[in-house]
Amino acid sequence: MSAYNEENTKNTVWKKNLPVLWLGVFLCCASYTSCIPFLPVYLLRELGVAPEEVNFWAGISFAVTFLGCTVMAPYWGALADHVGQRKMAIRAGYGLALSYFLTGACQDMYQLIGVRILCGLVAGFVPACMSMASSSLPESRMGWGMGLMQTAMASGSIMGPLMGGYMASWFGMRMSFYVGSLALFAATTAVMLVVKDMTILQKGDFSAISLWRDLKDSLRNKELRFIMFMFFMIQTCVMTIQPLITLYVGQLMGAMGDEAVKMSGVIFSLAGFAGILAAPFWGKRGQRYGFVRIFALVTFAAGFINLFQIFIQNVWQFAAIQFIYGLFLAGAVPNINADLTVVTDKNTRGKAFGLSTSANQFGGVVGPLLGGALGAVMATRYVLVATGCILMCMGAYSYATRVRS
Repeated sequence: MSAYNEENTKNTVWKKNLPVLWLGVFLCCASYTSCIPFLPVYLLRELGVAPEEVNFWAGISFAVTFLGCTVMAPYWGALADHVGQRKMAIRAGYGLALSYFLTGACQDMYQLIGVRILCGLVAGFVPACMSMASSSLPESRMGWGMGLMQTAMASGSIMGPLMGGYMASWFGMRMSFYVGSLALFAATTAVMLVVKDMTILQKGDFSAISLWRDLKDSLRNKELRFIMFMFFMIQTCVMTIQPLITLYVGQLMGAMGDEAVKMSGVIFSLAGFAGILAAPFWGKRGQRYGFVRIFALVTFAAGFINLFQIFIQNVWQFAAIQFIYGLFLAGAVPNINADLTVVTDKNTRGKAFGLSTSANQFGGVVGPLLGGALGAVMATRYVLVATGCILMCMGAYSYATRVRS
């Protein structure tokens, strides 16, 4: 296909694809945030885990999922270059719907760990949708479009905790997982019926895909190596504190009751609302001034804002800082995703997204374990400050190594 015809086709297809992909990412993220951040409460109330063991088992349940994603994401990404991202999204979406349903049916923590492993092995719906969006969008709309897709993640992050918090209070936490399963089933069906895959497929025997070969090839690309490292660090910072937030809100409010669960949902939603406001703005700034330059700015600023966690005295101050922090951090993912489309070839973009997802998910392995370990030896506010320092270092490193050079 000529460059002119490809661009002309994109001008038609992206207008149909983008709304459905946006909705799919929104429902997937809403399902996730309505259930998964509340896993410590689920372990405590529904599965009978002792209070002194909750942090340990919550960290394990988070980590095993991300470990499965880390192992499988490069394979699914490389396979997508041969069979298309659409098929990968359908596989992942229906697989996640099943795993959420099974999570709601768990009777003890060992069953939960098994289902969480399954969830990690089949995951990949959001990266596949993001890759399809990047393949559909014209180059002139890449920054704006990826920023808009980030608002789908942010919007889901708003609605999910609110729905999860209130459903847990009214109907019990199991209902949150069943509703999440239904939402994922609907999102996947919409992608299957409407979305056209614009991925340029590779010819050949995809049974010969080698994870180690793909990893070695990626390490020769300095820009992709940088992107993978940044994905890893962002996810590590996010997941270090996420398992601690619900319990921390309970500490700030003086009791771990229904009101604390609802307030945790509100605080998780504030970060998502900040993303809706800020992600398209930062995406446009990246298109204009450079994706890495804006990435360096927002990560440094988000980290600096997080330093103020040390001064908070009540839950409302915590909520305000989380909101401002979210306004800046919302610009990190769309700009690094857009930069990924710049430094990789179209016919290997599935592999690149898979490898970056693997790095991201490995951060999800390290983050909860690190958060659980740090939470056992220091106050949560100091863990938050530590993640702020890491983000500031990331911003400074990005500027020094990629922008100035």
